[in-house]
Amino acid sequence: MDASTFNHLTNIQQHLNSRSRKDNGFGKTCQIFLAITFCRLGFQVENYSSQGVDIDSWNHPYFPNFSIEVKTTTKHTVTLGQKDVDGLKKKAREGYEPIFAVLRLELLSNWIIAKAKGIKAGNHPVGRLQTSVRAMPELQDQVNQEFPRVVNDYGARVLSIPAEEVLTDLDKYLDRERQKVLPKESVMGLRARYRF
Repeated sequence: MDASTFNHLTNIQQHLNSRSRKDNGFGKTCQIFLAITFCRLGFQVENYSSQGVDIDSWNHPYFPNFSIEVKTTTKHTVTLGQKDVDGLKKKAREGYEPIFAVLRLELLSNWIIAKAKGIKAGNHPVGRLQTSVRAMPELQDQVNQEFPRVVNDYGARVLSIPAEEVLTDLDKYLDRERQKVLPKESVMGLRARYRF
């Protein structure tokens, strides 16, 4: 990632660290930024904040439907829990292609988008997820082009509100972004239902 995006994310992480809880919400913040990124790439998206996979994306003109487990790390390894693997297997049975999206928070690091099929629970070197067998260069390139714009659009907002309100606030922005990619028949149905 470029210096501007890295600085935004570092500042956001520090802002969220002001919370007293161990889970400061930084990973979930990046997850919502990634969900918005997928919206802007033309996917319909569902972002989950509880157990199971993190993001489902579907109805893209040429990419398949994806179920995404999102991880952020400052290390050279990423830990994949058994629940992560099990959740992706379940989604694969539902017709989604399971993938991992891993962001190492470091200058010049980008999202790694990797096929998840066959990966076992445990610690994995981040670089190993980029092998030719797992690599998804076209999707990864598009994500890494759009993600800095999303961080630029919403980063200042995140820093301007209390840390405990960040996830709720970002969920509202995600809802607005999702409205932009709804199929025409859904938008027409909403207009008829709500008369707007």
